Amino acid sequence: MLRYIYTLEAWVTIGLFSISLAFFVSAYGLPAGVFDPLGPGSVPEMVSALLCFLCLIVIVRGFTRAQSGTNPQGEDAVDIIKREGQETPYALVGFFGFLVLYLLAFQWELGHFITITVPFVFATILLLNEFTLRNGIIALVIAVGLSVGFYYVMTDFFVIRLPGI
Repeated sequence: MLRYIYTLEAWVTIGLFSISLAFFVSAYGLPAGVFDPLGPGSVPEMVSALLCFLCLIVIVRGFTRAQSGTNPQGEDAVDIIKREGQETPYALVGFFGFLVLYLLAFQWELGHFITITVPFVFATILLLNEFTLRNGIIALVIAVGLSVGFYYVMTDFFVIRLPGI
């Protein structure tokens, strides 16, 4: 059962849980906004709490698998990327690195929401797929569409202030 702690999945999940918990604590108790009755901290609180919950599910599932004797490194569920039939679990570490850089870009206010989000979504999509010209064009279209769409839904519909306003 304790051998699960030594897996890549466990360490990445524990790291993501720690970051999510830190964001939850920092967003907790932000003052109420003018247009939003829940306040500006409601979205970060909900997202980070959901992420913490999902991380706990992954950890419990891993301990359950380890207790039943299955090898978590041998399952397809651990690997989030497949290229030409070869499984590479390092994509999970790459995604975690992209996520940390993405969050730090907002923390240091390095730019507009859209200009920070487009490269993150683009890189994440290419990390999950094989890099070809076709996949690159599709990833770019999806990244721009999601980033612009999410920005305008959050700022115009939910009246949430995002970087770049």
